[in-house]
Amino acid sequence: MEVDIKGFDTTMGYSSYADKPASEDAHVVAMVRAAGGIPIAKTNLAQLMFFFECSNPVWGRTLNPYSKSYSSGGSSGGECALLALDGSALGWGSDIGGSLRIPASFCGLYSLKPGWGRISTSGAQDTYPGIEGVRSSLGPIARSVDDIELAARLVFGVQGRECDPAPLRYRDVRLPEKLRVGYYLSDGYVKASPANQRAVLEAVEALRRAGHECVEFRFPQAAEAVELYMSITTADGLKTVQEPMKGDPIEPGVSGTILSASMPKLARKIMGWVLKNVLGDVTFARTLLDTRPSTVEEYHKATVRRDTYTHMFYQEVWDKHHFDGIIGPVLALPAVSHNACKYISPLAAATLPYNVMDLPTGVVPVTRVLPTDVATAEWTNSSVGPGHGSWLLERLLYGTLSRRKGHGTCGFYDAGKMAGIPVGVQVVGRKWEDEKVVEMMKALDHALGPRNFGPFSWTEQRK
Repeated sequence: MEVDIKGFDTTMGYSSYADKPASEDAHVVAMVRAAGGIPIAKTNLAQLMFFFECSNPVWGRTLNPYSKSYSSGGSSGGECALLALDGSALGWGSDIGGSLRIPASFCGLYSLKPGWGRISTSGAQDTYPGIEGVRSSLGPIARSVDDIELAARLVFGVQGRECDPAPLRYRDVRLPEKLRVGYYLSDGYVKASPANQRAVLEAVEALRRAGHECVEFRFPQAAEAVELYMSITTADGLKTVQEPMKGDPIEPGVSGTILSASMPKLARKIMGWVLKNVLGDVTFARTLLDTRPSTVEEYHKATVRRDTYTHMFYQEVWDKHHFDGIIGPVLALPAVSHNACKYISPLAAATLPYNVMDLPTGVVPVTRVLPTDVATAEWTNSSVGPGHGSWLLERLLYGTLSRRKGHGTCGFYDAGKMAGIPVGVQVVGRKWEDEKVVEMMKALDHALGPRNFGPFSWTEQRK
């Protein structure tokens, strides 16, 4: 979603929406103004708001503040780049598949994807109107977790013109003296890179030093969550989001998803069969086969499967282990090079499950990529070590399938080229426990101690 600001366009990256200024502020903007905030800019986002880079035909491409060879992430990449460069005090974005969390991690920031219904969406324009199987949430992006809390206290539960959201204002929460935190290093869809796994381990060790209990667990059925997400969000073959394009060129980063969703039925079946039975990549095949137009009956069945998956996750994770919260990688990679999403957009599997289940999820920056975070045989060989998923995607990230110009033999992951890029972790809570997530973010941030994130950190890092 992109929020309306009176007198300014809300293009969402579509040229057909240019020169059509909003007649009034979105409710979240009005709340910020009422509290003394001054909107200073609208920022760039991804075309269709459906891939995790930041480019569109109207405003062009946004670069990562730490390396111009890499994306700032998306879809809220412009907001995160501006914040990382100390150009703003507080930012806002939306998240239907990782659009707050991924760019926050790429740019060394804090973010919060609240559960749907905590912040008014009145006056927020959506590229996916009518999709209710997976809901987009507005949320804050900031340079400190205290700023995240400030923003949440300001807007949670304040009803807008359409009487949304739920009338549940920000609640003060006191954490138990000893948290019980679950963590995972890879979700089983794609093995997370050495840098992303190290970020999780550093977060875990910091919490343990602070006296908290951290327990590793196996993430259940990530591929099922991705299938459900794609079944629901591509049920119309992505026709709704493409209709306003009206001749706009398609950005490379989203072209693969559009192609998959609009592929003829027979071609999809053949490709899925080849992926599964010839290439042996069942994970990738399942995702492709569910990225397609659906009948109303199929859509209804997908929403039932969504509820079944959520129930399973609560039983297998929350109830079985009695976790206060969960920590995991934001993505399999610390950042992606420009146009990489054309080939590796399924990496969003790391964030999608929490949209499917509508769980409040924050991001805390932990570390930066080190040149020593190299991918060893445990990553380049899918038969070595735990946490593997789609071997084709993993070959693209760490192996020889990426032997293309600009990527070399090491794939899209290159610790040497990525050195210095921030790496964050996701902090996840149960539904309606958004405030507890903020408190757990604060606990983790305090446990990690000073690590050169926050105001002026970009300047210090670039010296």
